[in-house]
Amino acid sequence: MIVKEKITHLQLGFLLFGFIAGFESMFLTESKLMKQDVWIANLFNTAAGLALFWIISFVQRQFPNLNLTEICDKLLGRWFSKVLLCVYLLNNLETISGGFRAVSMFYTTVILPNTSSDYLIFLYAACSTYAVYIGLGTLARTNLVILPFFLLGFLVTCLFIIPEIQTNPFLPQLKSSLPNRLVGSMHLFTFTFSQVITFGFLMSRVENMKKIFPSCAIAILMTNIYLIMISYLTLSSLGFNYVQTSTYPFFSTIQMVKFGEYLERIEVLLVGLWTVLTLVYVAVMQYVFTLVAGHVFGISKMKPFVVAMGLLCFVHTSKSYIRTADHFTYGIKIYPLSSLLPCIAFPVLLLVMTLIKRRREVKSL
Repeated sequence: MIVKEKITHLQLGFLLFGFIAGFESMFLTESKLMKQDVWIANLFNTAAGLALFWIISFVQRQFPNLNLTEICDKLLGRWFSKVLLCVYLLNNLETISGGFRAVSMFYTTVILPNTSSDYLIFLYAACSTYAVYIGLGTLARTNLVILPFFLLGFLVTCLFIIPEIQTNPFLPQLKSSLPNRLVGSMHLFTFTFSQVITFGFLMSRVENMKKIFPSCAIAILMTNIYLIMISYLTLSSLGFNYVQTSTYPFFSTIQMVKFGEYLERIEVLLVGLWTVLTLVYVAVMQYVFTLVAGHVFGISKMKPFVVAMGLLCFVHTSKSYIRTADHFTYGIKIYPLSSLLPCIAFPVLLLVMTLIKRRREVKSL
């Protein structure tokens, strides 16, 4: 069953950093669209991510003895709450499937071209389901072990990429079109900071709720610094045209790093760490999916339910985004719109209802 142990606010912050940084770093879609203006997307997402996380943490602090699903029932009524939670579950399932498919697509395209994608997806789903089974605390501690290696490898790689810089990636500024700026900013927000609603369902498991926002705000700022660093290193070393046509531009960048004649494949190590962090991303989504689904459907025996949810994620992924073009089209054109209701409108609605409830309580005194 899902172990209900507490985690610290620092563990939650590091989990948020690994959750966002791991998945997004290989694709850099916003850099392809905005090129040297990618800082606009990062600036927008810093503000939007902080605002959204503040909303969720504020709502949680008003009801410290309840988790977010129980808060939804209290504020919105049982049945309307179930409807909105089901909408979130659909979005969550799409995100899980997209994550599994993205990792399997990367491996079957770059590293293991003769391997069945369904086999890889089943392997990832089994690992993610086991992570859900052993609980949030173990998942948070695993993330803490992986992150130092990931950051060290990233920093060393950045130092060795600097000699490969060919162009100034910052100039000229404001050359991307307005539609590309909007799409790029929305894409980055959709795949990174809009998903902080997922962490709202974990806040009740944190020991000191008052420190959640400062810790996670630092994590959001660190994530934006990380994303903007890899974006500009990639643009300056590969060039704008190559980045625009490359499926995995940051992977192409780290392939340029060589340590002498006998240790040239440093990208293999970083890809392994990226894979683990992407599995952390999917495991967190699946963990929350299982929690919310259990609440919505009134499941008391969680052990078989965890396995059933893992199988559901595997089946849904194996039938979704089969072609690469479909995967990227959905991610750029459909997913940013379909996630607006569960990831943005839902938290804002909870904030409004919380403020109304507080106002009524003040008037009744």
